[in-house]
Amino acid sequence: MMGAIQKYLWRNWWERLAVVLIVVCAIAAAASSGYAAVYQDRVYPGVFVGSYATGGLTGDEVRQRVAAASDTLDQSGLIFVFRDRKVTVPTVVATTDDPDLSYDLINYDIDATVLSALLYGRTGSILQQWKERVWGLIGRAVIVPEYTWRKDAVQELLYKNFASLEQPAISTELVITNGVASVTQDQEGIIFDYERAFNEAQSQLDGLVFSPVMLKLKKDIPILTKEQAEPLVPAVQRALFSVGVSVTYEDESWFWPASTINSLIEIRAEESGSIKLGFSKSHLLEQLEPIVTQLTREPQEPRFAVSSGKVVEFKSPAQGQYVLIEDTWKLWEQQLLLERATELEPVVEIIDPKQEIADLNDLGIAELLGVGTSSFARSPANRRHNIKVGADAVNGTLIPPGEEFSLLKTLGKIDKAAGYLPELVIKGNQTVPEYGGGLCQIGTTTFRGTLAAGLPVTARQNHSYSVSYYYDDQGRPGTDATIYDPAPDYRFKNDTANYVLISTRIEGDELFFEYWGTKDGRTVTQSETRLWDRVSPPPTRYIETLDLPVGKTKCTETPHAGVKAAFDYAITYADGTKNETTFTSQYRPWQEVCLIGVETLSKEVDAVGLNLEDADLSTSTVQ
Repeated sequence: MMGAIQKYLWRNWWERLAVVLIVVCAIAAAASSGYAAVYQDRVYPGVFVGSYATGGLTGDEVRQRVAAASDTLDQSGLIFVFRDRKVTVPTVVATTDDPDLSYDLINYDIDATVLSALLYGRTGSILQQWKERVWGLIGRAVIVPEYTWRKDAVQELLYKNFASLEQPAISTELVITNGVASVTQDQEGIIFDYERAFNEAQSQLDGLVFSPVMLKLKKDIPILTKEQAEPLVPAVQRALFSVGVSVTYEDESWFWPASTINSLIEIRAEESGSIKLGFSKSHLLEQLEPIVTQLTREPQEPRFAVSSGKVVEFKSPAQGQYVLIEDTWKLWEQQLLLERATELEPVVEIIDPKQEIADLNDLGIAELLGVGTSSFARSPANRRHNIKVGADAVNGTLIPPGEEFSLLKTLGKIDKAAGYLPELVIKGNQTVPEYGGGLCQIGTTTFRGTLAAGLPVTARQNHSYSVSYYYDDQGRPGTDATIYDPAPDYRFKNDTANYVLISTRIEGDELFFEYWGTKDGRTVTQSETRLWDRVSPPPTRYIETLDLPVGKTKCTETPHAGVKAAFDYAITYADGTKNETTFTSQYRPWQEVCLIGVETLSKEVDAVGLNLEDADLSTSTVQ
């Protein structure tokens, strides 16, 4: 009997193992279900957002912690210090006149950060979810907050404010005097280790804990030394020109005397380490600048208007052309050095316009789809001028069916040559001129016209803070769109079966963007704007500057409270399908910023006497 029983038990070993596994899985599932139930709508244990423990917190509680850290940064900025000099990098570049030139340098996406914390341990396979949960229990799961920062703009700001303290290395230079070539003495230098400072700043941004970043010095090594360059002096002597060179392109011609050509000759260190005789690209660009200006033509897309119910062309398409600097330099270097050429021609690229419309009757532009409006009352003269230049650049734009419209591409280059006037922006302890004031009036009006026409918006960014120019009829923010080259852009898609034409006009203080096309039965609905989470503006910030007369004070426009805004928008197509979007805007509280003219900055360091006492001698750079 015992033998039979043993045989029976052995025969069911796999069955018993299966039962055990089922029981274990059931217990694990129950535990998992219970664990998930305990932390429903809460962050799992062991999860940190930056340096902040968020385990067990609700989404609102995480939002409060991240927002508090972000607010601290908004008030103090990123601080960079060297000895007695301190430069504060604000989270937003401020302006002295036009809010359109304000843009984010550092911006935390608090909602995305909160979502990342809540999703930890809740996405992927069951195994992946449990792996993350267990890691949170026995270790630390760090969520890096979602943010953007314009590192290039921060670099520029620091360079402008600390450059006077640096002593960059001096490389050997070629000198030609009375037809005789020689080279100057090189010299090592001392510069700031910006990369180290940026890495530390990024670590603080990742951790949401901020303290002054101490700048360190490092040795700056010349790219080219006298010892390296001197052996090539005889070759330079042989390469000198005694006659001038003619530069021609089609019917245009310019003459460069021998002294100009000789001033372009250089001895340079290649990336491979070899030392080479050649022609300086930077010096060539300086000489070419008037030629480039004369030869450059932007391609002209056709521009159209609606007159007496018909589409008429008021600007014909035209080819553009650009001088290719890199190709020109490489070609001329070879021709001048090896061929001893006395006639040169720049390398020019011809650009055809993208649109060539053969038959205006086939465009499908028959009626008004919608109109966007905005007021620029109380705008200063420069801003009003720029609004007109921008509106003229958009006027008559034709968007083919299925194409995406880009406002930045349509506006083209935003500079003096395009007719824009500059405004001052505040960067650290300096004010510098920038172009683009007034163009957010163009962005906002384009956005409103897109909504009225029932076209889907593909890219839109609200301003950093609420601007009275862009309030709606009820005095509420939320229907604005900011643009800044190279980003953010404003874009929409023409998802109709016909062309869409944008026609612009100005009447008094009102800007109108009319969208023309063919109606296809779609309708739009737009809710009133909702406002919440109002935050009072911080106190006025005062900044010393050397760019104003001593004692003169210049302030930005009035402070703005922070607030969130949203409105619902829906496009209902003829077949009944809907495209629904909620446009949400978050405006940060904005303090008034005042510049005060001073004779010398209160915490100034003299550039004389810099030494390597603050340097990390283990690192150096080649200039």
